[in-house]
Amino acid sequence: MTPARTFSGALDGAGDVTLPVPPGPIRRLWAGHPRVADALLILFWGGPEFAFAIAGVWRADESVANTVIVLVLVGIAVSGIPFRRTRPQVTVVAGLVSVIAMAWTEAGYSPMLFAAFAACVWWSRAAGWWSIAVASVLGAAATAVRVWVVAPGSGGLGEVFAPALPAFLVIAVLIGTTTGDRRRYTEALIERARQLARERDQQARLAAVAERARIAREMHDIVSHSVTVMVRLAEGAAAGLPPSEPSAVAMHGVAEVGRSAMTDMRRMLGVLNDGDTGAQPNTPAPHAPQPAIRDLPQLVDGFRTLGTPVTLELVGAPPDDDALQLAVYRIVQESLTNAVRYAPDARAVSAVVTSTTDSVVVLVADDGRRSAPDTPIGAGRGLIGIRERVHALDGSVGAGPRPDGGWEVRASIPIRKVTA
Repeated sequence: MTPARTFSGALDGAGDVTLPVPPGPIRRLWAGHPRVADALLILFWGGPEFAFAIAGVWRADESVANTVIVLVLVGIAVSGIPFRRTRPQVTVVAGLVSVIAMAWTEAGYSPMLFAAFAACVWWSRAAGWWSIAVASVLGAAATAVRVWVVAPGSGGLGEVFAPALPAFLVIAVLIGTTTGDRRRYTEALIERARQLARERDQQARLAAVAERARIAREMHDIVSHSVTVMVRLAEGAAAGLPPSEPSAVAMHGVAEVGRSAMTDMRRMLGVLNDGDTGAQPNTPAPHAPQPAIRDLPQLVDGFRTLGTPVTLELVGAPPDDDALQLAVYRIVQESLTNAVRYAPDARAVSAVVTSTTDSVVVLVADDGRRSAPDTPIGAGRGLIGIRERVHALDGSVGAGPRPDGGWEVRASIPIRKVTA
Protein backbone atom coordinates (compact mmCIF):
# COMPACT_ATOMS: atom_id res chain seq x y z
CA MET A 1 0.00 0.00 0.00
CA THR A 2 1.04 3.60 -0.58
CA PRO A 3 1.93 5.26 2.72
CA ALA A 4 -0.24 8.19 3.69
CA ARG A 5 0.44 11.44 5.44
CA THR A 6 -1.28 14.77 5.93
CA PHE A 7 -0.04 17.52 3.62
CA SER A 8 1.02 20.65 5.50
CA GLY A 9 -1.63 23.32 5.12
CA ALA A 10 -3.79 21.15 2.88
CA LEU A 11 -6.66 20.80 5.29
CA ASP A 12 -6.96 23.63 7.78
CA GLY A 13 -8.81 22.43 10.84
CA ALA A 14 -9.08 18.93 9.44
CA GLY A 15 -5.67 17.44 10.11
CA ASP A 16 -6.96 13.89 10.43
CA VAL A 17 -7.89 13.75 6.74
CA THR A 18 -4.84 12.21 5.04
CA LEU A 19 -3.74 12.06 1.44
CA PRO A 20 -1.33 9.59 -0.19
CA VAL A 21 2.33 10.46 -0.41
CA PRO A 22 3.32 11.65 -3.93
CA PRO A 23 4.88 8.62 -5.70
CA GLY A 24 8.61 8.66 -6.22
CA PRO A 25 11.49 10.75 -4.83
CA ILE A 26 11.70 12.92 -7.96
CA ARG A 27 8.23 14.35 -7.48
CA ARG A 28 8.89 14.98 -3.79
CA LEU A 29 12.18 16.70 -4.68
CA TRP A 30 10.40 18.70 -7.37
CA ALA A 31 7.66 19.87 -4.99
CA GLY A 32 10.03 20.55 -2.11
CA HIS A 33 12.51 22.71 -4.06
CA PRO A 34 10.55 25.03 -6.36
CA ARG A 35 13.53 27.28 -7.20
CA VAL A 36 15.61 24.32 -8.30
CA ALA A 37 12.67 23.18 -10.41
CA ASP A 38 12.41 26.64 -12.01
CA ALA A 39 16.13 26.63 -12.83
CA LEU A 40 15.90 23.20 -14.43
CA LEU A 41 12.89 24.22 -16.51
CA ILE A 42 14.65 27.39 -17.70
CA LEU A 43 17.70 25.35 -18.65
CA PHE A 44 15.64 22.68 -20.44
CA TRP A 45 13.42 25.05 -22.45
CA GLY A 46 15.89 27.89 -23.01
CA GLY A 47 19.17 25.97 -23.19
CA PRO A 48 18.74 24.60 -26.73
CA GLU A 49 17.71 28.02 -27.99
CA PHE A 50 20.74 29.66 -26.36
CA ALA A 51 23.03 27.00 -27.78
CA PHE A 52 21.53 27.33 -31.26
CA ALA A 53 21.93 31.11 -31.21
CA ILE A 54 25.53 30.99 -29.93
CA ALA A 55 26.44 28.40 -32.52
CA GLY A 56 25.33 30.84 -35.18
CA VAL A 57 28.20 33.16 -34.30
CA TRP A 58 30.59 30.75 -35.98
CA ARG A 59 28.50 30.60 -39.12
CA ALA A 60 29.58 32.77 -41.96
CA ASP A 61 26.04 33.95 -42.70
CA GLU A 62 25.17 34.87 -39.10
CA SER A 63 25.99 38.22 -37.53
CA VAL A 64 26.78 38.87 -33.89
CA ALA A 65 23.93 41.38 -33.72
CA ASN A 66 21.38 38.78 -34.79
CA THR A 67 22.76 36.33 -32.25
CA VAL A 68 22.50 38.87 -29.46
CA ILE A 69 18.91 39.68 -30.44
CA VAL A 70 17.95 36.01 -30.31
CA LEU A 71 19.65 35.53 -26.93
CA VAL A 72 17.83 38.53 -25.45
CA LEU A 73 14.44 37.39 -26.80
CA VAL A 74 14.89 33.83 -25.53
CA GLY A 75 16.08 35.15 -22.15
CA ILE A 76 12.94 37.25 -21.85
CA ALA A 77 10.80 34.25 -22.83
CA VAL A 78 12.20 31.86 -20.22
CA SER A 79 12.12 34.54 -17.50
CA GLY A 80 8.37 34.03 -17.23
CA ILE A 81 8.67 30.36 -16.23
CA PRO A 82 8.96 31.02 -12.43
CA PHE A 83 5.64 32.93 -12.54
CA ARG A 84 3.62 30.03 -13.98
CA ARG A 85 1.89 29.11 -10.68
CA THR A 86 0.96 32.58 -9.45
CA ARG A 87 0.77 34.66 -12.65
CA PRO A 88 0.44 32.38 -15.70
CA GLN A 89 -0.39 35.44 -17.82
CA VAL A 90 3.23 36.59 -17.44
CA THR A 91 4.48 33.17 -18.53
CA VAL A 92 2.31 33.21 -21.68
CA VAL A 93 3.17 36.77 -22.68
CA ALA A 94 6.88 36.18 -22.09
CA GLY A 95 6.70 32.91 -24.05
CA LEU A 96 5.28 34.75 -27.07
CA VAL A 97 8.46 36.81 -27.16
CA SER A 98 10.45 33.71 -28.10
CA VAL A 99 8.35 33.29 -31.22
CA ILE A 100 9.60 36.68 -32.44
CA ALA A 101 13.10 35.18 -32.49
CA MET A 102 11.99 33.08 -35.46
CA ALA A 103 12.64 36.18 -37.57
CA TRP A 104 16.41 35.49 -37.14
CA THR A 105 16.52 31.74 -36.54
CA GLU A 106 14.73 28.62 -37.72
CA ALA A 107 13.99 27.58 -34.14
CA GLY A 108 13.06 29.88 -31.26
CA TYR A 109 9.70 28.55 -30.15
CA SER A 110 10.60 26.05 -27.42
CA PRO A 111 9.72 28.41 -24.50
CA MET A 112 6.35 29.01 -26.15
CA LEU A 113 5.55 25.30 -25.95
CA PHE A 114 6.00 25.40 -22.20
CA ALA A 115 3.98 28.63 -22.00
CA ALA A 116 1.04 26.96 -23.79
CA PHE A 117 1.31 24.01 -21.43
CA ALA A 118 1.42 26.32 -18.39
CA ALA A 119 -1.61 28.28 -19.61
CA CYS A 120 -3.76 25.12 -19.53
CA VAL A 121 -2.43 23.90 -16.18
CA TRP A 122 -2.43 27.10 -14.12
CA TRP A 123 -4.80 29.40 -16.07
CA SER A 124 -7.57 27.80 -18.15
CA ARG A 125 -8.21 25.67 -21.22
CA ALA A 126 -9.40 28.70 -23.19
CA ALA A 127 -6.15 30.52 -22.41
CA GLY A 128 -4.18 27.59 -23.80
CA TRP A 129 -6.07 27.54 -27.10
CA TRP A 130 -5.86 31.31 -27.44
CA SER A 131 -2.09 31.13 -26.90
CA ILE A 132 -1.91 28.60 -29.76
CA ALA A 133 -3.75 30.96 -32.10
CA VAL A 134 -1.64 33.99 -31.22
CA ALA A 135 1.64 32.05 -31.34
CA SER A 136 0.78 30.51 -34.74
CA VAL A 137 0.00 33.88 -36.29
CA LEU A 138 3.05 35.48 -34.69
CA GLY A 139 5.28 32.57 -35.81
CA ALA A 140 4.06 32.81 -39.40
CA ALA A 141 4.72 36.56 -39.41
CA ALA A 142 8.20 36.15 -37.91
CA THR A 143 9.07 33.42 -40.43
CA ALA A 144 7.91 35.64 -43.30
CA VAL A 145 10.19 38.41 -42.06
CA ARG A 146 13.12 35.97 -41.96
CA VAL A 147 12.69 34.41 -45.42
CA TRP A 148 11.81 37.64 -47.23
CA VAL A 149 13.56 40.43 -45.28
CA VAL A 150 16.34 39.23 -42.94
CA ALA A 151 17.59 36.43 -45.22
CA PRO A 152 15.95 36.85 -48.65
CA GLY A 153 15.72 33.69 -50.66
CA SER A 154 16.13 31.37 -47.65
CA GLY A 155 12.60 30.01 -48.00
CA GLY A 156 9.07 30.55 -49.27
CA LEU A 157 5.43 30.04 -48.41
CA GLY A 158 6.17 26.48 -47.32
CA GLU A 159 8.30 27.74 -44.49
CA VAL A 160 5.87 30.54 -43.60
CA PHE A 161 2.88 28.21 -43.26
CA ALA A 162 4.78 25.18 -41.98
CA PRO A 163 2.56 23.06 -39.70
CA ALA A 164 5.35 22.17 -37.27
CA LEU A 165 4.79 25.02 -34.80
CA PRO A 166 0.95 24.68 -34.61
CA ALA A 167 1.26 20.90 -34.31
CA PHE A 168 3.73 21.06 -31.41
CA LEU A 169 1.61 23.73 -29.73
CA VAL A 170 -1.52 21.58 -30.00
CA ILE A 171 0.35 18.67 -28.40
CA ALA A 172 1.54 20.95 -25.58
CA VAL A 173 -2.00 22.21 -24.98
CA LEU A 174 -3.47 18.69 -24.95
CA ILE A 175 -0.90 17.55 -22.39
CA GLY A 176 -1.48 20.71 -20.38
CA THR A 177 -5.24 20.22 -20.47
CA THR A 178 -4.92 16.70 -19.07
CA THR A 179 -2.49 17.83 -16.37
CA GLY A 180 -4.58 20.89 -15.49
CA ASP A 181 -7.80 18.89 -15.24
CA ARG A 182 -6.12 16.43 -12.90
CA ARG A 183 -4.72 19.29 -10.81
CA ARG A 184 -8.08 21.04 -10.57
CA TYR A 185 -9.82 17.75 -9.76
CA THR A 186 -7.33 17.07 -6.96
CA GLU A 187 -7.81 20.56 -5.55
CA ALA A 188 -11.58 20.09 -5.67
CA LEU A 189 -11.25 16.82 -3.75
CA ILE A 190 -9.06 18.49 -1.13
CA GLU A 191 -11.51 21.37 -0.77
CA ARG A 192 -14.40 18.93 -0.51
CA ALA A 193 -12.54 17.00 2.19
CA ARG A 194 -11.95 20.26 4.05
CA GLN A 195 -15.65 21.15 3.86
CA LEU A 196 -16.70 17.68 5.01
CA ALA A 197 -14.30 17.82 7.95
CA ARG A 198 -15.55 21.28 8.89
CA GLU A 199 -19.18 20.17 8.63
CA ARG A 200 -18.40 17.08 10.70
CA ASP A 201 -16.91 19.22 13.47
CA GLN A 202 -19.85 21.61 13.34
CA GLN A 203 -22.32 18.74 13.54
CA ALA A 204 -20.44 17.31 16.49
CA ARG A 205 -20.57 20.64 18.32
CA LEU A 206 -24.27 21.07 17.53
CA ALA A 207 -24.98 17.55 18.73
CA ALA A 208 -23.11 18.24 21.98
CA VAL A 209 -25.05 21.46 22.54
CA ALA A 210 -28.35 19.73 21.80
CA GLU A 211 -27.49 16.89 24.16
CA ARG A 212 -26.58 19.32 26.95
CA ALA A 213 -29.86 21.17 26.45
CA ARG A 214 -31.81 17.90 26.47
CA ILE A 215 -30.13 16.75 29.68
CA ALA A 216 -30.79 20.14 31.28
CA ARG A 217 -34.48 20.01 30.38
CA GLU A 218 -34.85 16.44 31.61
CA MET A 219 -33.12 17.18 34.89
CA HIS A 220 -35.29 20.21 35.45
CA ASP A 221 -38.55 18.53 34.50
CA ILE A 222 -37.88 15.39 36.52
CA VAL A 223 -36.01 16.67 39.57
CA SER A 224 -36.73 20.34 40.10
CA HIS A 225 -40.45 20.09 40.71
CA SER A 226 -40.15 17.13 43.09
CA VAL A 227 -37.35 18.71 45.13
CA THR A 228 -39.29 21.98 45.39
CA VAL A 229 -42.35 20.14 46.70
CA MET A 230 -40.19 18.24 49.16
CA VAL A 231 -38.69 21.48 50.49
CA ARG A 232 -42.10 23.08 50.92
CA LEU A 233 -43.55 20.02 52.64
CA ALA A 234 -40.61 19.92 55.02
CA GLU A 235 -40.95 23.60 55.83
CA GLY A 236 -44.71 23.18 56.32
CA ALA A 237 -44.20 20.27 58.67
CA ALA A 238 -41.58 22.17 60.66
CA ALA A 239 -43.82 25.22 60.94
CA GLY A 240 -46.42 23.23 62.91
CA LEU A 241 -43.91 21.98 65.48
CA PRO A 242 -42.09 23.69 68.33
CA PRO A 243 -38.61 24.77 67.24
CA SER A 244 -36.95 22.66 69.94
CA GLU A 245 -38.61 19.43 68.83
CA PRO A 246 -36.21 16.96 67.18
CA SER A 247 -38.75 16.46 64.40
CA ALA A 248 -38.75 20.18 63.67
CA VAL A 249 -34.96 20.22 63.59
CA ALA A 250 -35.01 17.22 61.25
CA MET A 251 -37.56 18.90 58.95
CA HIS A 252 -35.45 22.06 58.84
CA GLY A 253 -32.46 19.89 57.95
CA VAL A 254 -34.42 18.20 55.16
CA ALA A 255 -35.47 21.60 53.76
CA GLU A 256 -31.90 22.88 53.92
CA VAL A 257 -30.57 19.79 52.16
CA GLY A 258 -33.28 20.18 49.51
CA ARG A 259 -32.36 23.81 48.87
CA SER A 260 -28.69 22.83 48.65
CA ALA A 261 -29.60 20.13 46.14
CA MET A 262 -31.54 22.69 44.09
CA THR A 263 -28.56 25.04 44.11
CA ASP A 264 -26.21 22.26 42.99
CA MET A 265 -28.61 21.18 40.29
CA ARG A 266 -28.99 24.72 38.92
CA ARG A 267 -25.23 25.07 38.87
CA MET A 268 -25.06 21.84 36.88
CA LEU A 269 -27.71 23.07 34.47
CA GLY A 270 -25.74 26.26 34.01
CA VAL A 271 -22.67 24.22 33.04
CA LEU A 272 -24.72 22.18 30.60
CA ASN A 273 -26.07 25.34 29.00
CA ASP A 274 -22.73 27.19 28.74
CA GLY A 275 -22.17 26.25 25.12
CA ASP A 276 -25.67 27.24 24.11
CA THR A 277 -26.34 30.42 26.05
CA GLY A 278 -22.92 31.99 26.14
CA ALA A 279 -22.73 31.92 29.96
CA GLN A 280 -19.30 32.11 31.48
CA PRO A 281 -17.95 28.92 33.05
CA ASN A 282 -17.88 28.64 36.82
CA THR A 283 -20.56 31.31 37.19
CA PRO A 284 -22.27 30.84 40.56
CA ALA A 285 -25.79 29.50 40.22
CA PRO A 286 -28.61 31.72 41.46
CA HIS A 287 -30.05 30.88 44.86
CA ALA A 288 -33.50 32.31 44.14
CA PRO A 289 -36.39 29.89 43.49
CA GLN A 290 -37.65 29.25 40.00
CA PRO A 291 -39.78 32.14 38.70
CA ALA A 292 -43.56 31.79 38.59
CA ILE A 293 -46.63 33.75 37.52
CA ARG A 294 -46.38 35.91 40.66
CA ASP A 295 -43.03 37.19 39.36
CA LEU A 296 -44.42 38.48 36.06
CA PRO A 297 -45.03 42.07 37.34
CA GLN A 298 -41.35 42.34 38.23
CA LEU A 299 -40.41 40.97 34.81
CA VAL A 300 -42.65 43.50 33.05
CA ASP A 301 -41.19 46.34 35.12
CA GLY A 302 -37.75 45.38 33.82
CA PHE A 303 -38.95 45.69 30.23
CA ARG A 304 -40.59 49.02 30.98
CA THR A 305 -37.27 50.39 32.18
CA LEU A 306 -35.96 49.59 28.70
CA GLY A 307 -38.61 51.85 27.21
CA THR A 308 -40.96 49.11 26.04
CA PRO A 309 -44.64 50.05 26.59
CA VAL A 310 -45.70 46.77 28.18
CA THR A 311 -49.01 46.17 29.93
CA LEU A 312 -49.69 43.08 32.01
CA GLU A 313 -53.05 41.58 32.90
CA LEU A 314 -53.43 38.56 35.19
CA VAL A 315 -56.92 37.01 35.16
CA GLY A 316 -57.93 34.29 37.59
CA ALA A 317 -56.05 32.40 40.26
CA PRO A 318 -52.91 30.65 38.99
CA PRO A 319 -52.67 26.87 39.52
CA ASP A 320 -50.38 25.26 42.07
CA ASP A 321 -48.39 23.43 39.38
CA ASP A 322 -44.86 24.84 39.57
CA ALA A 323 -43.85 23.44 36.21
CA LEU A 324 -46.83 25.10 34.55
CA GLN A 325 -46.13 28.43 36.25
CA LEU A 326 -42.50 28.29 35.17
CA ALA A 327 -43.57 27.57 31.59
CA VAL A 328 -45.95 30.57 31.62
CA TYR A 329 -43.20 32.82 32.95
CA ARG A 330 -40.74 31.69 30.27
CA ILE A 331 -43.33 32.12 27.52
CA VAL A 332 -44.01 35.71 28.56
CA GLN A 333 -40.29 36.41 29.00
CA GLU A 334 -39.32 35.08 25.57
CA SER A 335 -42.28 36.73 23.82
CA LEU A 336 -41.45 40.14 25.31
CA THR A 337 -37.80 39.68 24.41
CA ASN A 338 -38.75 38.95 20.81
CA ALA A 339 -41.01 42.01 20.75
CA VAL A 340 -38.13 44.21 21.90
CA ARG A 341 -35.74 42.63 19.42
CA TYR A 342 -37.87 42.42 16.28
CA ALA A 343 -40.44 45.19 16.79
CA PRO A 344 -38.55 48.09 18.38
CA ASP A 345 -41.09 50.58 16.97
CA ALA A 346 -44.06 48.98 18.77
CA ARG A 347 -46.27 51.52 20.52
CA ALA A 348 -48.11 48.95 22.63
CA VAL A 349 -47.16 45.50 23.90
CA SER A 350 -49.65 43.53 25.97
CA ALA A 351 -49.31 40.34 27.98
CA VAL A 352 -52.46 38.62 29.23
CA VAL A 353 -52.40 35.49 31.38
CA THR A 354 -55.82 33.94 31.92
CA SER A 355 -56.12 31.13 34.47
CA THR A 356 -59.24 28.97 34.68
CA THR A 357 -60.02 25.67 36.33
CA ASP A 358 -59.07 23.81 33.15
CA SER A 359 -56.19 25.69 31.55
CA VAL A 360 -53.91 28.70 31.48
CA VAL A 361 -53.91 30.82 28.31
CA VAL A 362 -51.04 33.18 27.55
CA LEU A 363 -51.37 35.90 24.92
CA VAL A 364 -48.53 38.32 24.17
CA ALA A 365 -49.13 40.78 21.33
CA ASP A 366 -47.55 43.92 19.89
CA ASP A 367 -48.45 46.40 17.14
CA GLY A 368 -44.97 46.91 15.71
CA ARG A 369 -43.68 46.11 12.27
CA ARG A 370 -41.80 42.84 12.24
CA SER A 371 -38.28 42.91 10.87
CA ALA A 372 -38.78 39.33 9.64
CA PRO A 373 -42.48 38.99 8.75
CA ASP A 374 -44.22 35.66 8.55
CA THR A 375 -41.58 34.00 10.66
CA PRO A 376 -42.99 30.60 11.61
CA ILE A 377 -43.00 29.21 15.11
CA GLY A 378 -39.72 27.44 15.76
CA ALA A 379 -37.66 29.71 13.49
CA GLY A 380 -35.54 30.83 16.48
CA ARG A 381 -34.16 29.04 19.49
CA GLY A 382 -36.39 31.01 21.84
CA LEU A 383 -39.53 29.96 20.01
CA ILE A 384 -38.27 26.40 19.90
CA GLY A 385 -37.91 26.51 23.68
CA ILE A 386 -41.47 27.83 24.03
CA ARG A 387 -42.83 25.10 21.83
CA GLU A 388 -40.97 22.35 23.69
CA ARG A 389 -42.08 23.63 27.09
CA VAL A 390 -45.72 23.84 26.03
CA HIS A 391 -45.74 20.49 24.28
CA ALA A 392 -44.09 18.86 27.30
CA LEU A 393 -47.17 19.95 29.28
CA ASP A 394 -49.59 18.70 26.56
CA GLY A 395 -50.44 22.25 25.50
CA SER A 396 -50.60 24.06 22.18
CA VAL A 397 -48.78 27.14 20.95
CA GLY A 398 -48.81 29.35 17.89
CA ALA A 399 -47.13 32.53 16.71
CA GLY A 400 -47.75 34.75 13.72
CA PRO A 401 -48.79 38.15 12.39
CA ARG A 402 -52.02 39.77 13.60
CA PRO A 403 -54.74 40.75 11.10
CA ASP A 404 -54.51 44.41 12.13
CA GLY A 405 -50.71 44.47 12.13
CA GLY A 406 -48.12 43.39 14.65
CA TRP A 407 -47.35 39.97 16.05
CA GLU A 408 -48.75 37.69 18.69
CA VAL A 409 -47.83 34.54 20.58
CA ARG A 410 -50.64 32.45 22.00
CA ALA A 411 -50.20 29.40 24.19
CA SER A 412 -52.74 27.25 25.97
CA ILE A 413 -51.66 24.78 28.66
CA PRO A 414 -54.11 22.42 30.36
CA ILE A 415 -54.03 22.07 34.13
CA ARG A 416 -53.11 18.58 35.17
CA LYS A 417 -55.61 16.95 37.44
CA VAL A 418 -54.27 15.31 40.58
CA THR A 419 -56.01 12.04 41.33
CA ALA A 420 -56.10 10.55 44.79
